[in-house]
Order: sequence, then C-alpha cells, then structure tokens
Amino acid sequence: MIELDRVSFTYPGGVRAVERVDLVLRDGEVVALMGGNGAGKTTLLKLMSGLLKPSEGTVRIDGLDTRRTPLGKIARLVGYVPQIAETLFFLESVEEEMLYALRNFGMLDRADRVVDLLRAFGLEGTEKRSPFTLSGGQKKRLSIAVVLAWEPKYLLLDEPTLGQDRAGRDAMMEVVRRLRDEGKTLVIATHDVEFVSELSPRVVLMGRGRVLADGRAEDVLTDEGLLREARVLPPQSVVISSRLEAMGVKKTSSFEDLVLQLRSLLKSVGGCGEPEAR
Repeated sequence: MIELDRVSFTYPGGVRAVERVDLVLRDGEVVALMGGNGAGKTTLLKLMSGLLKPSEGTVRIDGLDTRRTPLGKIARLVGYVPQIAETLFFLESVEEEMLYALRNFGMLDRADRVVDLLRAFGLEGTEKRSPFTLSGGQKKRLSIAVVLAWEPKYLLLDEPTLGQDRAGRDAMMEVVRRLRDEGKTLVIATHDVEFVSELSPRVVLMGRGRVLADGRAEDVLTDEGLLREARVLPPQSVVISSRLEAMGVKKTSSFEDLVLQLRSLLKSVGGCGEPEAR
C-alpha cells in the first residue's frame, strides 16, 4: 500500500508543486492522476517513487517512510517510468538495458525474464539494437519492460501515451490492461482523457497541487464543472451524451455505453430496426 499523509512539496526555487495531499493507493488498484499542466502529477509520482522527499507530511511505501528509507530499497518496490523514455536509456543495446537493473539488484538468475518481457511487449528481435534507434512506441514499451524486469510491486507511468499514434496508443492500452489483469498496482499520470475513459480506473483529479476529486472514472469524468476547474477536457462520449440528455440519453464517460444508448434510442423511434426482407 502507498500512503500519502498531508504531503506537500516545494521546489528549491519556491514553487509549491504539491499541497497537503492525502491519498491511499491499495494493492492491485489502477489509478489515473489527471490535471492540467502544473497540476502536480509528475511531482506526485516522484514523491511516490522516493526520487523526491516531501517538504511536509509523510510518504510510506508498504509502511516504509521514504525520508528514512534508502532509495535503493524503495526502488526495489516502486518502478518509475518517466515521461520521456530516452531518459531511462544509456547503454548500447536493448538487451544490456534490460539486464542492467537485474545486475544491480543481484537478480541475474532471472535473466530469462528479458526474453519473456521483450516478447510480451512486442520487442522480440530488437535485443542487439540500440534503444535510441527504436520507434517512439517501441521506446515507450521498452522503458516499461526495463522497469518491470526487476518485478517492482508498484509501477508508476508518466504520460505513457504522449506522442503516440493510434497504433502506439492501442499497444499501450494492451500493455496496461495486461498488467492490470496480472494484479499489478498501477499509477498513471496522463492528459489522455480518452485513454482513461476507455480504461475506466479510479481517477484522482488534481489542480494547483491539490486533489480536487477522487473516485470512479464514470463519476469524475462526467462532472464537466470539475473538469473545467482542473483544466481537463471531457471525453467525447461525455460531450456527445450531454448534448443528447434532453432526448433521454444519460451522460456517460463510456463510449460503449453511449453506443448502446444511441442504438436503444434509434430503435425506440423506429430508426434502427431490422432490415426488411426483399
């Protein structure tokens, strides 16, 4: 369990990035951190990973206070994948990147995980290539695979779909769903409201370093006033369904639910019946 107890953080220049945040993230949860630029999402991830220490309050990882626990011990539990995948790479080949953390943690006996992870992430055959020659989507997936190599209990992803085309985004959704189904605890900082809408996790909405809302995606993403305060655009399913509320369509953040409601509406007015036999 990750616990944040009245956590605040101020950068050396005086910028207050996180303000009195209380959060409990339970094992096996998938949580999306959402908010506009400067909301404090990345800072919060770095506080959870132990890379930053709180100016005030306490961050605990499975009961370990990040202020008093060596970073190496926290890193064994928490894997942080930065927004820019390349910042994680510094070796000559994909294979070396994958083996580096295993070597550091004394886990080379699990080196067979490298082959399994590269296959699972669609990176089989890239072992001898420089990580810097991979496509943007491949780099993103490799950065997650590198962190997963040492099997951290918690995985923190910073903007995993940033700069991805549709194929890359779909591949990332498949990765995240697989990890969720395996019971991995995931915290995802993202602007991608459509990605969150489709994944439907718990959503923590942030603004000016504070938590504005914390709840089910369906509840948070359909509150358009709250989204405006957080400077987050609503999903297209919410935009469309809210315009059709007068016709009996319930506001929803789920595209699948919207399609079902529209089919039902069309059928009720005779516009979506079975075609007549000729």
